[in-house]
Amino acid sequence: MPATGTHSDGVPVVAYQVRRAGGEVLAERDADAPFYAASTVKLAVLVAAARALDDGALTLEQKVASTDTFRSQVPGTPDYRIEPDDLDPEMPPPGTLMPVGRVIERMIVVSSNEATNMVIELVGLEATNRALADAGARASVVGRKYSDLAAEARGDSHRTTAADLASLMSAVVTGRLAGAERTAWMLDLLARQTDRQLTAAVPDGVPYGSKSGWVDGIRHDVAFVGEGPDALVVAVCTRGYDELQAEETLKALGALSLAVGQTPPPSRRP
Repeated sequence: MPATGTHSDGVPVVAYQVRRAGGEVLAERDADAPFYAASTVKLAVLVAAARALDDGALTLEQKVASTDTFRSQVPGTPDYRIEPDDLDPEMPPPGTLMPVGRVIERMIVVSSNEATNMVIELVGLEATNRALADAGARASVVGRKYSDLAAEARGDSHRTTAADLASLMSAVVTGRLAGAERTAWMLDLLARQTDRQLTAAVPDGVPYGSKSGWVDGIRHDVAFVGEGPDALVVAVCTRGYDELQAEETLKALGALSLAVGQTPPPSRRP
């Protein structure tokens, strides 16, 4: 069944890019088509946090107060609370002090929106969008904190493409965006994400990680399999599919991408 929503007109669309982290594109379809990014942009927030940790502006042990209420970026708009359906039930009560490392972990592992907003308030949207630009993801933007409906109504949104997501993940995997220690830390968090779609068929013992995102009518995922420049990177964006159809599509493309990535290139005659 076609799925409609704020960011979906119900017309089914699939875009993807399969590449090596080092740069070689193996397959793609409409990789530059724009989509509402949903939670995939949390990967850029993660990079901004890793850079702040590298610079000493943050530490993983630093304590911040848990909150589900935030200031809108639209002047004169009252503070807002994360929409009830998007609340993370495992976040501690508002006002509870928790380590920055735990906040970032919840942002990636379970895609917590209030944790993400807390991290954005620590690192800033400018640093987050700089991470996208440095990765070559120039059609993507993190436009606001989550549930800031006034900002969304003004046109401040999250945008991405399959090509940009693949570029961003490739830059993370190859260590181009942060130091070695923080790169390894990011890859470990991505390997622990609980929502596995593109990586569902990855064999045991093979390194992998991913960051997915979804709202009504939107379902994306970007993943890596393997290590270093030869790692396989897969990014898929869908619009207009119901949840089951979208997940079946992502899992099928993930399995096909693994097959493509394992196929040796054709021999060339001298």
